[in-house]
Amino acid sequence: MIGATILIPAYNEAAVIGRTLQYMSRGLPLNRFHIVVIANACTDATATKVLSAQPEATVIETDMPGKCNALNLGYQIATKDKPIICLDADLDVTSESLTALIEALRDSSIHAACGQMDVQTGDTSLVVRAYYKGWRTNPYFDKGKFGGLFVLSAKAARRVFPLPNVIADDEYIRRSFPSEEIAFVPECRFMARAPKTIGSLISVRRRSLRGTRALTKLGLPSPERGSPGTVAMRAFRNPSKALPIIVYAFVNAWARLSLVRNAGSVANDDLWERDLTTRSAG
Repeated sequence: MIGATILIPAYNEAAVIGRTLQYMSRGLPLNRFHIVVIANACTDATATKVLSAQPEATVIETDMPGKCNALNLGYQIATKDKPIICLDADLDVTSESLTALIEALRDSSIHAACGQMDVQTGDTSLVVRAYYKGWRTNPYFDKGKFGGLFVLSAKAARRVFPLPNVIADDEYIRRSFPSEEIAFVPECRFMARAPKTIGSLISVRRRSLRGTRALTKLGLPSPERGSPGTVAMRAFRNPSKALPIIVYAFVNAWARLSLVRNAGSVANDDLWERDLTTRSAG
């Protein structure tokens, strides 16, 4: 009996999708999960790698780019009366963490759940490492990371699907629910890999800023207030965190300034800037 559908949008992820599926499927009761990988506008062997790593998975191939389009296609064949797990193709997460996320939905007042994201920075530049040390002080992460991996109840999924064509898909979904309907599950931990260079980090930050600004224009403002002040206060109270927080603030300011300076050459808010430094087999 299917317990949940796992949707994994994948654009040219042949180098990492096998690792993600193998890591996730260890101990995973596959007869209870419907794994759907949506290879959107891929020009590499993503689909082949999926079936090699996880023959039981369903693969959808589409020529149309866009993560939201991929998630919408996956949801069309999902088990509609069961939870929906959304997972990025380059993350490491265990079956135990996925199960913990689903367990949070046993509370009928909870319609979405997220876990704690750890960031691997061992092979990055010193500036990138300092940035992520400062990044962890943002009060937004006190309640987990709603992005990359989260689960929706069947009712919640019906509320947000089909998704509009936005860059910040994860943030769009998070902002579609009041905070009291979202659970943070600390037992769920998953691993992301930080961009290896400052240039790639700036690109990722620009994309994030562009995406959240577009959501604000749609009438979905961020529920967080006063985060910069809280981060500054944490630096004041803990001097050992001061330098990483300064680097964190500087990189974010740099990304914002870059957006302003390049406003004339950037086509529109739909530009997708992607980190390629972490797309390597491992």
